[in-house]
Amino acid sequence: MKPMCTTCGFIHNCYCEVIPTIASDLCFTLLTHPNELSRATNTGKLIDRLFASSQVTQWQRKQPCERCLPETSPNLPVLVFPCEDSVPLDEWQAQQPGKMSNFIVLDSTWQEAKKMLNRSAWLQALPKVHLDTEQLSRYALRRNQQAGNLCTFEVCAEITRQVASEQDANAMLTFFDEYMLRFQAERSGHALTR
Repeated sequence: MKPMCTTCGFIHNCYCEVIPTIASDLCFTLLTHPNELSRATNTGKLIDRLFASSQVTQWQRKQPCERCLPETSPNLPVLVFPCEDSVPLDEWQAQQPGKMSNFIVLDSTWQEAKKMLNRSAWLQALPKVHLDTEQLSRYALRRNQQAGNLCTFEVCAEITRQVASEQDANAMLTFFDEYMLRFQAERSGHALTR
C-alpha cells in the first residue's frame, strides 16, 4: 500500500507539488467553526498553506482571538461577511489608504457562519465588508449550496484578486481546480487518471 503524504494527508493524489507560490502578503485570519475542523471538505486549510501570514483559529463565541481585535492586531481587522452593515471591499480599501487589513473569514458552512456572527458580540462589533463579484463557485463538495455563495478558499482568492494581484488569484483558482479533481479521486480511493 502506498504511504500517506505526511503533509497533505492524501495517499494516491498528493497535491503538495501543485501548490502555487503566492507573492502577496495579504493577512487572513480564518475563524473555523468546531464542526469544520473534522470535515474533509474544508478548504480553509489550503489558505493556511498558501499565505505565510494566515492563521487558522477555532472560533469561540465569547473569546476573540487577539488577531481579531483592533487593539492587538498589527493589521486592521475586518470581517468578510455580507450583511446589512457591510460595505463593498473596494469601498473599504479606499477608506483605508496605506493600511494593511487583516481579513477575517468565517470558515464554516453558510448556515454556521450566520450563527457564529449572531452569537458573537465581538464579531458583530467589527467592521464588515462584502465581495461584489460575479464569480460562480467551483466548489461542488457539499450539498445545498446556494447560488452566489463561495467557499472559504474562493473568498480568499477573490479578496486577493480585488486587493492584491490578479495573477496570484488566477494561480490560486487553477490550483483549486486541480485540488478538487485530486480530492474527489482520493475520496474514491484511487489515483487520478487523465
